[in-house]
Amino acid sequence: MEMAVKGKRQQRDDGRQTRDRLVECAGILAAQKGFSLVTSKEICRLAGTNLAAINYHFGSREGLYEELLYRIHQYMVNEDRLREMVNADSTPREKISAVVDMVAEQVWSRENWQMQVWSREVMTTAQSAHVSTVLMQVVKVKGSLALKLFSDYTGLAMDDIRLYLCFMCFMAPIMLVAFGKHSNIEYRRITRASCSDGELLNNIKQFCFAGLDSYRQSREEEGGAVKGEKRKAKSEK
Repeated sequence: MEMAVKGKRQQRDDGRQTRDRLVECAGILAAQKGFSLVTSKEICRLAGTNLAAINYHFGSREGLYEELLYRIHQYMVNEDRLREMVNADSTPREKISAVVDMVAEQVWSRENWQMQVWSREVMTTAQSAHVSTVLMQVVKVKGSLALKLFSDYTGLAMDDIRLYLCFMCFMAPIMLVAFGKHSNIEYRRITRASCSDGELLNNIKQFCFAGLDSYRQSREEEGGAVKGEKRKAKSEK
C-alpha cells in the first residue's frame, strides 16, 4: 500500500516537472521568434518529451499557450508578493511604491525570456483572444488588490472609472519602458535619457505621485466648494 502511494506521488511529481518543462521550453522558443512560428515538435524536442505530451498536459496547443501567458503574468506580478504588500503595515503611498518597485524589477530585467515573449505576443493581433482570456483571469484577483491601494490613496470608490484611469496612468510609463527594453526600439536614444534604471524609476514615481496628489487636492477643493454652496443655499432659505 505504501509503495503504491509513493508510486502515485512520483507520477504526480514527474507529471508536474514535464508540464513545467514544456511551458519553459515553449517560452524560450517563443522569445526567439514568436509562439505562432514555433512548432509543437520543436517544443517537445527541446523538452525531451513525446509529441503527445502537449495534448496530455494542456489539452491542446492553445491550452499550452494560455498557460504560458498565465505564468508569465505571474512572473511579472506575483500574486503572493502582491498580497503581502497590500496587507503590510505601511501607508498606501508606501505600498504603491513597493508594488511599482516589484513590477519594474521584474519587467525591466533583460535577463529573462518572459518579458520578451509578453512584449511580442501582446502586440500580435492574431493572439489577442488568448491574451484577453488570460488577462481576464488574472485581473480579477491581482487587479482588485492593486486597485484597493489606489482607492485608499485617492479616496475613489472601487467601482469609480476614475480609479481605473489613475491606476493606468501610473503604471503606463513602467510598461512603456518595459516594452522598449524588450523590443528593437532603443528608447534611450529616442528620449536621449542618460540615467540608471533606479534614477529613471524614482523620477517616474515622483511624477506619477505628483499627478495623484494634484488630483486628490482638486477633489478636496471641489468637495469643499460643493459644501460651501450647500451651506450658502441653506442660510439663504
